[in-house]
Parts: sequence; C-alpha cells; structure tokens
Amino acid sequence: MSTATGFKCVQKSSIFLGMMVALAATTFVVPGSNAAQPAVKPIPIAASAIGRPPIFSNTFADVAEAMGYFKDAGADVTFRWFQRGSDTAKAVVTGDVAVGFTASQPALNLISSGADIVAIAGMPNQDWIIATDDPAVKDCKDLKGKTVAADGINNARTLYLGAVAATCGVQLSDIKHIDLANQPLVKAGIAGQVHAGVWHVDELAQVEFKTGKKWRLIAAPPALMKELHYAMLIASKKAIAENREGVVRFLEGWIRSQKLMGSKAPADKAAFAKVAANASQIDLQVAMTSIDGYQAVNYWVNHDGLVQSQVMSQLDQLVKIGVIKAENKPSYDKIVDKSLYAEALKRVESKYGK
Repeated sequence: MSTATGFKCVQKSSIFLGMMVALAATTFVVPGSNAAQPAVKPIPIAASAIGRPPIFSNTFADVAEAMGYFKDAGADVTFRWFQRGSDTAKAVVTGDVAVGFTASQPALNLISSGADIVAIAGMPNQDWIIATDDPAVKDCKDLKGKTVAADGINNARTLYLGAVAATCGVQLSDIKHIDLANQPLVKAGIAGQVHAGVWHVDELAQVEFKTGKKWRLIAAPPALMKELHYAMLIASKKAIAENREGVVRFLEGWIRSQKLMGSKAPADKAAFAKVAANASQIDLQVAMTSIDGYQAVNYWVNHDGLVQSQVMSQLDQLVKIGVIKAENKPSYDKIVDKSLYAEALKRVESKYGK
C-alpha cells in the first residue's frame, strides 16, 4: 500500500484505519509463520559425528538441509556435532539439545539408567564391517591375539566386535584393542598403520579407494545381525512436552531424507551422492560405492526403524555382557515413543504421497 493510498483511507474513515492498524499488529505477532500452522521455535539437534565431516549416516542432516526438507516442514534446525554418539545422547539428557542421533547401545544404557529420554525413530540394520588386510586373518577365530581398531569400551564398534567374536569362541579380552574410529581410523588405514578394524561402509570404501587394495571381510552370522539394533534418534521427554510440534516437524525432514537416501532411483542416488561427497569430503565415486553398500544392507528404511525384536534383542545383549543390570532392563514401551513419527509420516504422505 502506498503512502497516498494510506491518506485516502484516513480521509474516508478513521475507524477503518484503526481496524487496519489492529490487523497489522495481529499479523506481526508471529513473523514468518504459516497461517495454517503454529510457529515453531528452533530445535537444536545433536548429531553423532566428529565435528565435520560427519559419518555417513549423519549426512541426513546435510540432505535435509540441501533438499529443503526441514524448511518445507517449517522446522528451523541447528545441528551440533560431537566426538562420539555417546556424547550426542548425553547432550539430550542434559538438555543441551532436544533431539540427538546416536548408536542404540548408549541410548539403551541411558534409558535403563533412568534417563528421561525416549527413542522416536531409528535405523535397525548394522553397517559395521570387521575387515583386515592381514593375510593371517581369514575368519573370526583368527582375530585372537590380533590388534583391532574400534572405539572405547562399551561403545558401538567395540560392542559389535565383542558380539561377533563371541560367535566363534573368541572373547573381547583375547583381542588387542586400540581406541580409534571415524576419520582418524580412515587416515590410519590409508597410512598402513592399522591392519584390522571395525569400519563403517564408507570408511572402508575410502581406504580401499585411496590404497587400491581390497580388505578381507570377517563375516558376521546373519542370525546375529537380526539380534542387534544399530542407531536411534532420541528426544528428551521434556523437549517433547515443551515443543512437540517442533519435534514432529523435525521428523518430517528425517522421513523425507531417509526416503531419498534409501531410494535406488538413479536421479535420487546421484543427488544424494553429490550432497554426501561434499559433506563428508570424499570422492564422488566413493560416495556412490558407499551408497550401494549401505543400500545392500537396507540401511535406510521407510518406517520408524524401531523394530521391537531387534531393540529388545540388543537390550538382552547389553544385559548379557554386563553393561546393563538385568533388574534395570526397561520394557519396550519405556524405550520408545512412536506417536511422533506416526504423526510426521501422516503429514508427509498427505503432502507428498507415499
């Protein structure tokens, strides 16, 4: 409206002007809000990665940002990056962040300890690979007495190593363990300083690409894989109570990013690979190879990812090795809150279809 028009309005009716001013004041109470949806305050989100670049599973943050998924959902998301997944989980417990992505083991451990958090989505299937370039190590039992790089005691890689070793009669104490993970592990593998380790799919792909050498995989029994749960998106109950709408909108972005990352359509894979290569600072070819490897294990699923049998079997594993006391073992409904994902999925499907 021009100034001249405004004066005409004054001349016609001072009462009308008063109504316009009142309406304008109402309009600016919630700046930038969608008329059909309530305003949502920014949600701080923790992601389990070593600063930047992220581990490959955490590229969902970059995909959702690059593709505008969070923006489309009306969520203003701020990511914080930590050294380990256990740190992201602790940040949710302390209230430093509202939502965090972490390995399932630390999440289950915290919930069992009475932490006021719940899993709101997950990734059920493991991507861990035990691999070696040591010609003397041909199968699981050959790991006895060898040095294997993983992360700290009671962290995801080490627990996975122990679970696999136990299937062939080898105890974790029989293995020489060094605490090395993520990009430091990749660099050590490329430099020839590590000859056996527990890797993410993309980490081993980076080492093989840079060295031109294939590593031998130590296969895990398929039955064991069904007894483990990989990762969880957790939220504090306080954050859900105070800003449920914001958490649901975040999950809208999560759902759309997981769908793109799991898509085998060439255009979707190309778009994902471009974002992942840039975010993870890896060669585009490595990103494409990694995506194929992840999709082969159904890494990104088109559901909430909180498969009850896997969650509870993973919990039993933690009880068995003494990480969680049997008397503290929570029930499934104490671990998860699936209602937020269900609400977010309903919105996504109503906007974009199934």
